Amino acid sequence: MTGALEGFAVIGALIAVGYVLAATGVLDAASQVVLSRLVYFVATPALLIDVLGSTDLGTVFGPWFAVAVAGVVGTLLVYLPWARWRGCPRPDAVVGGLSASYANAGYLGLPIAGFVLGDAAFALPTMVLQLTVYAPLALTFLSMEAGRRATPWSFVQAGLRNPVSVAAVIGVLVSLAHVELPRVVDEPISLLGAMAIPSALLAYGVALRFGPRIGHGNGREVAFVSVLKLAWQPLVAYVVARYGLDLTAHEVAGVTLMAALPTAQNVFVYASRFGHAPVLARDCVAVTTVASLPVLVGLAALLVP
Repeated sequence: MTGALEGFAVIGALIAVGYVLAATGVLDAASQVVLSRLVYFVATPALLIDVLGSTDLGTVFGPWFAVAVAGVVGTLLVYLPWARWRGCPRPDAVVGGLSASYANAGYLGLPIAGFVLGDAAFALPTMVLQLTVYAPLALTFLSMEAGRRATPWSFVQAGLRNPVSVAAVIGVLVSLAHVELPRVVDEPISLLGAMAIPSALLAYGVALRFGPRIGHGNGREVAFVSVLKLAWQPLVAYVVARYGLDLTAHEVAGVTLMAALPTAQNVFVYASRFGHAPVLARDCVAVTTVASLPVLVGLAALLVP
């Protein structure tokens, strides 16, 4: 689990830097908004084009991708009715659903897949699903005006105004067309994309400094979402992989571990950008990240051949 521990250490270090910068007055509360907007409008779209454009999507869509889809859908089928029963506004329910099912497949998924499972490709289906389908859809819902009816045309309009959706389409087209971007274009995109994760983690650290303490006023919801993310989603993935698709023991272990990854910090960025349930997203990222370490270690010990 060396790779996983290193991934946790990197995440913790960058969050700590953001917190210290805020605590010492170098960054103020408004800097969180600036960093979140930078990540949302510039860095994440650049990262999408960079990653998707260089990924052979034909090798991603297969049984592992189907398991990743099943894990997300299975989790949302539990969370969304619960959120509706509680009377959550639609945007808050979207953020809650993301918190319960959107995995940190980058900083944690890749090292865990590489060092624990011996194949970094296990993380790619989750990454591609989230980057090309899940995030654009969720952000389109968040960007729609409050109370506006979700017609097909309004959904398309909202998607066209969403930089993440547009970047995902561009990245997929670049990959499918096997376009090799000139260096003068590719290098700036790569450099801007490299800012996405560090900037998101710095913004998260600032939010920890200026926001309410973790769990204050939303402890039960955070606990419910965390159980869905770290227990229910990997359980769904395991059942589908083992009994529905009859994958090998190694494949079952791989897709189950990917489903048990904690909530990605991007969920906090998206929630902050639109001003819907940012504290919930912040708390879910913190709780699931800390709690996922023993969960991942335990699953690896039980499932990895």
